[in-house]
Amino acid sequence: TTMNQEESVARGCALQAAILSPLYKVRDFQVQDISPNAINVGWMGQAPPADAVKDEEGETSMMEVEGEFKSSTVFPAGSHMNVLKTLTFFRKGPFEIKAEFAPDSVLLPMTPRELGTWSIDVPPQAEAKKIKVKARLTLHGTFAVEGAQMVEEEEYEEVVKEKRELPPDPADAEAKPAEGEAAEAKPAEETDAQASPEGEGGSEKKAEAEKK
Repeated sequence: TTMNQEESVARGCALQAAILSPLYKVRDFQVQDISPNAINVGWMGQAPPADAVKDEEGETSMMEVEGEFKSSTVFPAGSHMNVLKTLTFFRKGPFEIKAEFAPDSVLLPMTPRELGTWSIDVPPQAEAKKIKVKARLTLHGTFAVEGAQMVEEEEYEEVVKEKRELPPDPADAEAKPAEGEAAEAKPAEETDAQASPEGEGGSEKKAEAEKK
């Protein structure tokens, strides 16, 4: 390209604005922006329960030790923007998480490393519950906590009814042959009824012949 840095930035901004605007139709462009600085999340540790299960795919487990402040890199340097991650904690009550740039991040002078502190309000529990916190690196490169939810697992027994075929009733089996015999008897009676008029007509003819 023959454009300098300022012209490249200006043209990129114009294209991105046209893509986001419903008033303009442009060719399909895919813009993948990355964050140059890593973002860490810190929290006060609390030992997880012994029966804690392994995290599901797509979740980040916050390994911790009781009473120790821990920190973990959630979004490394070079992470794509507009990415959502789920952080898993085990807590009996409310707690706080703190987000900041990593110590090795290259920041502008007078730029604070702290990004903010979020309080997660959890009702007091007798046992530590699994808390899932959703953290996002937004499209604009900022860090945000979108929400949190407590997961409770319950076990119950499900009763499944099996379908069984009942044996045929003997009374029904005897009734079916009887019905068949009755059906066979009806045609025989009909044939006798049809033959009887012809027999009467023949006897009358014989009686007339004898009189003559």
